[in-house]
Amino acid sequence: MAWVFAVSVAVLTVSVVVDWARGEGFKWTVAALLLMLGPSAADEVLRAHGRQRAAGRARTVSHWMVLPAGAVLWAGLVGGWSRGEETPWLPFAAAVLIVLATAVRAVAVVLGRRRAASAS
Repeated sequence: MAWVFAVSVAVLTVSVVVDWARGEGFKWTVAALLLMLGPSAADEVLRAHGRQRAAGRARTVSHWMVLPAGAVLWAGLVGGWSRGEETPWLPFAAAVLIVLATAVRAVAVVLGRRRAASAS
């Protein structure tokens, strides 16, 4: 299943690029999704092949790709607003939740480091 996941992410990536090259517009929401799914797919493939250490690195990358994915979503929303398009509510809700989740994650990391520093 790991390879099916990885191939699906690769096919989706190629389709976004091909659609954009054909002039159909860049799919900002799909690009944001791919930023989060790509490292997760790599994690699954690496884990399936017994490369636990590399999979751990890919997992760490996937945790922090939420911030760039949020930036891509916001870029798509702002670009649409500047062209006078209506707000797509699902991507807007996702962008707001990503900002909140990133803030919560950052606070958790800082608190975890403070606890570790005070314990040692």
